Amino acid sequence: MKRRRSDQTAQEPGDAARPVTRGKAPAGETAEGAPKRTSTRARVLATCRDLFNERGPAAVTTAEIAAAVGINEGNLYYHFQRKEQILEALFSDFERRLEAVATAHATADGRARYAPYLAGWFTLMWEWRFFYRDGGTIFRLAPSLRPRLKSLSDAGQDHVRQALAGMKAAGLLSAGTAETEHLIVNAWIVSTYWIDYLRSRRGLDEVRREHLDWGAAQVASLFRPYLTEAGLAAAELG
Repeated sequence: MKRRRSDQTAQEPGDAARPVTRGKAPAGETAEGAPKRTSTRARVLATCRDLFNERGPAAVTTAEIAAAVGINEGNLYYHFQRKEQILEALFSDFERRLEAVATAHATADGRARYAPYLAGWFTLMWEWRFFYRDGGTIFRLAPSLRPRLKSLSDAGQDHVRQALAGMKAAGLLSAGTAETEHLIVNAWIVSTYWIDYLRSRRGLDEVRREHLDWGAAQVASLFRPYLTEAGLAAAELG
């Protein structure tokens, strides 16, 4: 007996069934290169990043996540059974974004490519600030992220090391091997823990754009003594 072919595609829970019209693209789309709807999973992750940035992962409930996405908790459970899984998925996105920022200096030509490099790091920290602000809480909720963070930090420092080597070769930076290593470590410490500093010393409750600029200025001050005149101009610090 022949099996009857279904005329509907499989749907995720919470998504309305969408009939398939054979041989003809839906209105507003083309047969090739048709725009894809944002998946429920992607919307959950984008919403969680916003909520976690605003309030921290421990303060956000699954009910609030589902309501903000516009689905019920059962549909949320279909994609993520625990908040730990949400954090792990967000960390994977963060890893990809950090890799792109860390290697940005290698994707452009000329001295001008180093000017936006520092700004790129701090934009990343703004977009994913809950990872920097709520590290202790995150490791309690998702302990599997601790070794992944170490690997990510090691890789990130290696990329910074390559960027500084390129700046030396371009005549923008004048620093010995030991000085360069100190720069890498100290810049990493400041760029990772500047939010903690502001919270403990200034009672900061909410990270705003001006705080981002302040953090970037602290890191820039570490590099200033080692930048040549050309380096100061290229980094727009002259």
